[in-house]
Amino acid sequence: MRSWHLLYDFTPESYAHAKTLLERALAIDPEGAEANMVLSLINHHIAIMGFVADTRPAMEAAYALARRATQLDDRNEYAHWALGISCWGLLKYDESLAALERAVALNPNCSLAYGSLGTLLGILGRSEEAIAHQHIAIRSNPLDPSIFFRFSGLALAHYLADRFETAIEWAERAIHRRPSWYFAHFVLAASHVALGREKDAALAVKAALDALPGICVADLDRVPLKDPKKMRTLRERLIETGLPK
Repeated sequence: MRSWHLLYDFTPESYAHAKTLLERALAIDPEGAEANMVLSLINHHIAIMGFVADTRPAMEAAYALARRATQLDDRNEYAHWALGISCWGLLKYDESLAALERAVALNPNCSLAYGSLGTLLGILGRSEEAIAHQHIAIRSNPLDPSIFFRFSGLALAHYLADRFETAIEWAERAIHRRPSWYFAHFVLAASHVALGREKDAALAVKAALDALPGICVADLDRVPLKDPKKMRTLRERLIETGLPK
């Protein structure tokens, strides 16, 4: 439970502390589904938040731990949620969809599962479905400390639907809630480029670099889009802003 609380701090220090606690818990009881699930979530967030230079090992650990959690407790919606989001950086889109749909089926009131399913649908290019799921998640839990993920998910869905003005609005809301969430900065900058607003795009990149020194276009691969053409366009727009490769 202490580690669950630390998950929402979104800092490297909190995640390091949580890992220590969870590894102690698993040493006591390796069969604990909850500990496997939360440790998966910690590893996933360490990867997508960019708290390690090489994100692949953390992504793979997150996936293995979440798979273990679902095997230990197939009725735990959070275990399936953890499995679903752990698949993204590993390009396991079909497995992610199955896991997140299972999480929602087990608990239709789970805002986290709805929101993450919305994010996945955006990654898959299914923008209208993505938007609907994100709004369900927001209505279900408007005080969620991780709501910036919902906002950036909406920004992505509108961006992919070529509604760049709306994408900018949601990206700015996400950044306001969590300035260190890199993906919202990326959608904001790319949307300005799509609208031909070079100065605004440059300002967006400056704000991103101020909040996250060392951020670069390669960080886009932490949450890759399924469509290679859309991924390439997003990458090209970010390069056009002057963001380091």
